[in-house]
Amino acid sequence: MADLGAVAPYAVFAYLAASLAIGLVAGRRGSGGADDFVTGERSFGPVLMYFVMGAMIFSAYALLGTPQRVISKGSDAFYMLAYGAAAFVPVFYFGARVRRMGARLGLVTQAELIGARYDSRRITTVMGAASLLAFIPYLAIQFKGAGIVMHHALGWSPLLGAAVVYAVVAVYVMFGGMRGVGWTNVLQGVAMLAVVWWLGLAIPGQLFGGIAPMFDRVIAERPEYLTLPGPAPGTSSFQYTAEIVMSTLGFAMWPQVFMKCFTARSARAVQYSAVTYPSFLVFLIPLLFLGYAALLLPGAPRDEGVLLWLVSRPEVGGPWVFAAFCTAVLAASMSTGDSLLHGGASIFVRDVLVSGLGLPLSEQAQTRLMRMGVVVLFALGLGMLVVASKVSIVDLLLLAYAVPVQFLPPVIFGLYWRRANRVAAEAGLFVGLGVAFALFLAKILAPGLYAWCNPLDLQIGAVGLVLNAIAMFVLSLTTPPMAQSHLQRFEFRSP
Repeated sequence: MADLGAVAPYAVFAYLAASLAIGLVAGRRGSGGADDFVTGERSFGPVLMYFVMGAMIFSAYALLGTPQRVISKGSDAFYMLAYGAAAFVPVFYFGARVRRMGARLGLVTQAELIGARYDSRRITTVMGAASLLAFIPYLAIQFKGAGIVMHHALGWSPLLGAAVVYAVVAVYVMFGGMRGVGWTNVLQGVAMLAVVWWLGLAIPGQLFGGIAPMFDRVIAERPEYLTLPGPAPGTSSFQYTAEIVMSTLGFAMWPQVFMKCFTARSARAVQYSAVTYPSFLVFLIPLLFLGYAALLLPGAPRDEGVLLWLVSRPEVGGPWVFAAFCTAVLAASMSTGDSLLHGGASIFVRDVLVSGLGLPLSEQAQTRLMRMGVVVLFALGLGMLVVASKVSIVDLLLLAYAVPVQFLPPVIFGLYWRRANRVAAEAGLFVGLGVAFALFLAKILAPGLYAWCNPLDLQIGAVGLVLNAIAMFVLSLTTPPMAQSHLQRFEFRSP
């Protein structure tokens, strides 16, 4: 490892320095108010939106978890291509509407918009608080990826490494706001795409003579890893399909994804980013190649360390390959982590304190509290990293997804169905979140009860979503609709 680490420290610190400089310089271009911190004053054009969406979404989970999923579950890993291709279809339709309403009504977060639609501070507060709870395990994934890099590149403990990397992230998020996040995402997106394609083509070429010869060997030696849903024992066809559906439905409901609709320069820019985003999925293809390359090698681990194990092999590359790997993991981790720190701090102040609890905070006070919120989330992320040190990256992500998918009924019904009202939205949201959290606790504390309540072993978010949607639909039909004067503010015409 000493030889491999000859270049990596210089690459790591150069990358951190570049990210910090770009984030701080970008932040100096705005007014510095709360709207600038949260949305960049709604100034992002198509190119910036493309990298913000792509780099933000493909995280340390994608880079480290994709090869892991290939080597443990085979072609089951293709589910990411399936749901990624369809996940932004809803954004194409509702994103432009969200952008117009946000600009007209001065709204900057998902929960602010939905709470305003239903005229309910309770909804804003609950959605904001639930979003923060979902962010913590997702943030821990990014810390975990950064910690792995710093441990192997510099010999530091994963906790110390993650703390140093995210101290840099916290600084440029605090003082750069959404502009800092956006422009560092361009750097991170370019770095991820360039490095993973280089590794994805070079390593199979060096080990097997190319991509095609590698897959010829997979077909001959491990054909079950190319058949959906993967080798047995593993994911069933039903579970595989359910995971794709749930990931597709929940994808655009992540608050930090939804909020990017407010940052666009125009409604058309939102739709442009939704149309072009699937091209960013090319990021996953070389990672699948690397997973299959590891599959053919003896002794490959079956956890998220498999990619590190692969690039560390003496016949694969050397110090430059290892340094490139470290840079790519940092880029993937930071590109999602900065959006979580920024989104979480914005949500806490705007949704919980201002819109939810009604605190009369000035623009300057909101910005100061958001910056303090970044520091608090940074500390919580480190704490979660300690607690979840023995939990796999995949498990952390599936836990985090159970919360935002509960926002789907109030968002879609609220934007497109005039009958949807406050009583129905509040009841559905409480039912969905309550069921999801109850099943999560039952799975940990009472496995027998969990098996009885969820005999098909569906994702906990799926069970909550179905009950949430049913409750909201029934109550919307059986309780009085909201006033027409209120609905007109949200682009509903007179019946």
